[in-house]
Parts: sequence; structure tokens; C-alpha cells
Amino acid sequence: MQIGKTGVYVYYPPPTGDVCSNTVVIDGREKVIIDPGLRHLWPYLEKAIEAETRIAPADFYMALHTHSHPDHMDAGALLEDSYGVIQAMSAEEKSFLEGEGRSIFQWMGLDYPSGTVGRLLKEGPLELGDKILQIYLTPGHTPGSVCIHWPEEGILITGDLIFARSFGRVDLAGGDAKALIASIERMASLDHVETVIPGHGPSIVGRSQVEKNFRAIFELFRSSFF
Repeated sequence: MQIGKTGVYVYYPPPTGDVCSNTVVIDGREKVIIDPGLRHLWPYLEKAIEAETRIAPADFYMALHTHSHPDHMDAGALLEDSYGVIQAMSAEEKSFLEGEGRSIFQWMGLDYPSGTVGRLLKEGPLELGDKILQIYLTPGHTPGSVCIHWPEEGILITGDLIFARSFGRVDLAGGDAKALIASIERMASLDHVETVIPGHGPSIVGRSQVEKNFRAIFELFRSSFF
């Protein structure tokens, strides 16, 4: 599904019963796929992307992972091994993945990823050919989670930081409720956010709906932890 006229596309996982992330594709001179999801669901996603955008897997420059949970990054190794796509995540998340984060793959009954992290993301601008995205380090769900903001188009991609009227869990390895709420408050303060694309569930469209959603999340957080 295309978001506006920006060359941003969102793909929701198939109704197979698997816990799998939403996937975002950003078209342009350097094409990016964000959170390619579970490896065994990649054939479904590949068909959906090619049918709508005519982008083939080999066209992607980078697979950007908002965090290292398997339901978001498992297909990254396939894209790297088969098509030479660069995998990217924050340095903090790479360290987590190589340590405590390994347990999440075992917990989900999946093999530890065989690929490499070819690009370490830093907070600040990420230049991708004809566009500049802003990377924010937003720990809480995991220690090195990131959000991606495209201010010019008003798009914020949040991974598992927030969802529609909910927020990411903190009861898995590396979770931190205090860090999570600080990250949510930081993202709520951003200007130029008209659409929020979360890691699971529907997108939040329209500035008034975005603000309303943040208010609902803060209220839910207070009732859950205080």
C-alpha cells in the first residue's frame, strides 16, 4: 500500500498466524527496505512488492532494521546472501544482537542470523541518494532500537516503539520501561509528523490522529506502570 504520493509503501504480513512485522519500502535512487520480516514469509512479500512497485530484491541498496528481533530482521540474511543487500542497524543493537539478543531467536524457535551487519547506523541524517532520512536512537523495546523520520514527507517509522494506541513490550531481553517512555516522549515532540508507520498493526494517518494516538499511549503507559 502506497502512503500518499511519496514513494513509500507499507506491507502488512499475510494472515498465516505468524508474528511478523510490517515492512516499509522507500523507492528512489537508493531503494531501502525497512524490517523485511520473517525469512519463510519472504516469497509472499517479494511478490507483493514487485506487483505494486516493480522493485526486485536485487534493486534494494539497504535492508534497514529498526531492531534485531527475528520477526523484523530474519529475512535480512536472505537479502544479503542472495542479492548483496547491505544490512543496517545501530551499533548498540548490533552489540545487543551478538549478546543477550541471541536468546530471542531461540525463544522464537529460529536459527541465529547468518548474515553480517554491513552498515552501523548513527543518530542523525542518513543520506540515501535523492533523500535524507533522520535516524533516532530510541531504546526501550531493545537497547538499540531506532525510529526513522522523513520530515519533508511527514513520515515517522517507529518499529516496535509504539503502535496504534499501544506501545512496545519491555518484558523480553533488553527491555526497559523507563527508556521506552523517554523515547516515546522524544518522538511525540517531533515536528512534521503526519503519518506514523508502526512495526505492527495499522498506520496512524493525519496530524490530529498522530497527536491523539500519543495521548492515548501516555495514558495507557501510566495505567500500566504507575
